[in-house]
Amino acid sequence: MVTLVALHGLGATSAVWTPVLDRLDWEGDVLALDLPGHGMSPWTGDYRIEAMASAVADAVRGHLETTGSGDGSVVIVGHSLGGGVGLALASGTHGVDVEAMLGLGIKITWTAEEVAGMAKVAAKGIRWFATRDEAIERFTRTAGLSSPAGLDPELLVGSVVEEANGWRLAQDPASFAQTALDAVGLVSAARCPVVLGAGVDDAMVARTHLETLVDEPAMAPEAGHNVQVDNPTWVADQITRVLDGR
Repeated sequence: MVTLVALHGLGATSAVWTPVLDRLDWEGDVLALDLPGHGMSPWTGDYRIEAMASAVADAVRGHLETTGSGDGSVVIVGHSLGGGVGLALASGTHGVDVEAMLGLGIKITWTAEEVAGMAKVAAKGIRWFATRDEAIERFTRTAGLSSPAGLDPELLVGSVVEEANGWRLAQDPASFAQTALDAVGLVSAARCPVVLGAGVDDAMVARTHLETLVDEPAMAPEAGHNVQVDNPTWVADQITRVLDGR
């Protein structure tokens, strides 16, 4: 059996995959991971795509060795930043046998102003909140989710932490300092089939952007950037199609 590895986007946690996994009929193992510096994963200080891919590869290999599950191969579904990490893994240079890659909402075009803005956010460091509710509100805005009042509580698991100074996001602020993704290079280096898609209402990723990389982008109806939350049934169907077509 093939193991499914699910990777979330910047500012989120692995919990955002819950709606998809609840709808997915997957015969093998499913491994939804917190990216480095997010959720329950350690803060590493190095959040370059290749560095995160290396850390994720270690976690995947550890899981496969510990459980002895499947045949050692994986299918990856990655959203936004997690999609970039998934593309890096698809090159095969990190020691993981990737059979297919589904990337959703991967930001293809970046301006110098956007990169500089990300660096400024990272430089602000930890922001403390007096209550959990305030921290949760900040998390949902950071992750691009809707108001917490309308969210399934399962989507918030591992998102905030309480310490002596109050409540903070689980995410390392330094992880915001992302540079422009070399999407062309990553897709070209992939050694497996790559499917790219996004929500039709994604303000950051347009179909025309994706068409510079793949012939037929998969576009989700009634979905914005967080397609896995907005239209989880569609995402589950896409994962099944990628598995069947690998």
